[in-house]
Amino acid sequence: MRLILVVEYVKKALDFFEKLEGVVQLKVLHDAQKKSLLEIESRNEEKKFMGMCKTYNKAARDAISRKYTLATIIKGGQFKSLPFPRMRMMFRDDLVGEELYEKDRIEDLKKEKKNVFLWDNFVVFMKKFPNGKAERDELVIIHTPSAEIPGEPSMFENLVMGEPCSESDQVIKGWLGFESQEGIFGTILIGFDGVKQ
Repeated sequence: MRLILVVEYVKKALDFFEKLEGVVQLKVLHDAQKKSLLEIESRNEEKKFMGMCKTYNKAARDAISRKYTLATIIKGGQFKSLPFPRMRMMFRDDLVGEELYEKDRIEDLKKEKKNVFLWDNFVVFMKKFPNGKAERDELVIIHTPSAEIPGEPSMFENLVMGEPCSESDQVIKGWLGFESQEGIFGTILIGFDGVKQ
């Protein structure tokens, strides 16, 4: 009975995600592949982001931790469900900087002199930025997950979606036998615990 339920969950999920515009290929990951991706993500989190601080890919980790994880190759610009790669810079429990996509908020924050933009839409709140080197060494960039997929996201239990690091991206493309084509192709990890009946 359990095996039939698992197969049914996976088939429903694959049917749903295959129909989304921009999805090129899908693969259900088995435990060894999930473990391998987690090791890659952990190794890459030790590297400093832009020479500033370490990262923590909560988005990929959350997707990998779900009962079912789909590795998805998408065509850039066509996959409308692409989660914003929201990054947050944290110092302990304090939000020090974040990636924003709301134009009005960005414009308001640019007017305040105590804010510094690392690029067009990533703001650092300098009044919260730690002063000492030891404290700055505790800064971390967190890649946050998304659960916003248009269509029928309510059919999935504990749905989460996130982008893996570039090394994981290449490994996933290798598993799927994906060969470069014209255009930009990325990968997304989609995790969920079940499909509602």
